Amino acid sequence: MRLGLMVGYSGSTITLPMEMIKEADRLGYYAVWTAEAYGSDAVVPLAWIGAQTERIKLGTAILQMPARTPANTAMTAMTLDQLSGGRMLLGLGLSGPQVVEGWHGVAYGKPLGKTREYVSIVRAIFAREAPLVHDGEHYQIPYKGADATGLGKPLKSILHGRRDLPIYLAAIGPKNVELAAEIADGWLPIIFSPAHYAETYQAQVEAGFAKAGGGKSLATFDIAPSVPVVLGDDVDACRASIKPFLALYIGGMGARGKNFYHDLACRYGFQEAADRVQDLYLAGQKDEAARAIPDELVDATALCGPKARIAEKLEMWKASPITTLNMTTFDPAAVRVMAELVMGADAGRPDRTISLPPAATPPAAPAEPTPATIFERMAKRIAENPDLAGKIGASFQFNLTGEQSSSWVIDLKNGAEVRRGELPGADCTVTMSDADFVALATGKLNPMAAFSSGKLKLQGNPMTAMKLQSLF
Repeated sequence: MRLGLMVGYSGSTITLPMEMIKEADRLGYYAVWTAEAYGSDAVVPLAWIGAQTERIKLGTAILQMPARTPANTAMTAMTLDQLSGGRMLLGLGLSGPQVVEGWHGVAYGKPLGKTREYVSIVRAIFAREAPLVHDGEHYQIPYKGADATGLGKPLKSILHGRRDLPIYLAAIGPKNVELAAEIADGWLPIIFSPAHYAETYQAQVEAGFAKAGGGKSLATFDIAPSVPVVLGDDVDACRASIKPFLALYIGGMGARGKNFYHDLACRYGFQEAADRVQDLYLAGQKDEAARAIPDELVDATALCGPKARIAEKLEMWKASPITTLNMTTFDPAAVRVMAELVMGADAGRPDRTISLPPAATPPAAPAEPTPATIFERMAKRIAENPDLAGKIGASFQFNLTGEQSSSWVIDLKNGAEVRRGELPGADCTVTMSDADFVALATGKLNPMAAFSSGKLKLQGNPMTAMKLQSLF
């Protein structure tokens, strides 16, 4: 079992416990996670942390899916991943109806279907196998609605992302947990009880693995709960500091009958207490709601007390299937104690812990494409997608200069043809060096930058020329 550190979201002003985060990085913690609700976002703090740390993974727990398009989320994750040297962990979640509709102003809708489509789109962007096309119930890319201009074209990310960038899902409801096990690389539960895992979650996790196929199992799936940790000699005082958090979620995070955390406490066997906490909280009696949280629920979902008691309770967590214990604490001493209890002699030796990114074996460099191989690839794409000719409906002349100077024709107006040669009267004529053409086709040169800098000379309508992006 490895360790993570949750730093949450801000109050009325934002500060970050950077010294504690740097200590976790030094000790060999696996990840640090930021969050968002309806104030500070999760991305800017994570970038701030990444710039001041060396090894610790950088996770979002979570990025709210309704707040961003799938493409925007993928762009953010790929950018942070590259700038941090491959440390990004993308944690996603839907939040709840109150935030989704009351803050972001969009419909909560069907969470399972939306999540499945969202993750599918993000993974497709990471993979860059083809220009992005998605035709689902919740997302259409390119957009084809009644108010569409019709100018949207499938695009491929300019930035080359990492296909295996890990995606985590926050989930506590049975169907959402099953979905996380099926389509994600990890799961971010909250108010998690290892003692109740078998009866509350195991069946859903195994069902998700079965749907995923390919032998997916706990061996390759990161269960990474958020766990409050309070270090102190007075156990009751430690418990008391955790109870307002539990009361907020069980009593106030959602309306009556639509509170996932209240339902979870009921599944753990605390229905009577959960009902009372909710009644008190919704009546504005927050202190009384906190006092109504049973000690047994705190002990089931948190670690509190002196070091010896935490060590004793920690054995239950170690024996469970969780792989990353993400502690929530404001105490640097707790960060050090947990490192000692979990990592032992490896604490403070990040070269011997999993938080040190393994040295990547660089893949064999692919053969450098040539103009000829690029045009051959275009011809193959046109043959595999007969509709492209009708969608583009124009002819193009390419005149390339340099060591591999040549002239090429792409005629999607009078058929579907890619060949060497010339086409008098082509709709667009593109003149550029062979090297710049290869850079353009492989995403290393932005088309607009090439045009504005004079590297790409165009005769014809620029909007017609833009249609060719779907062939690269």
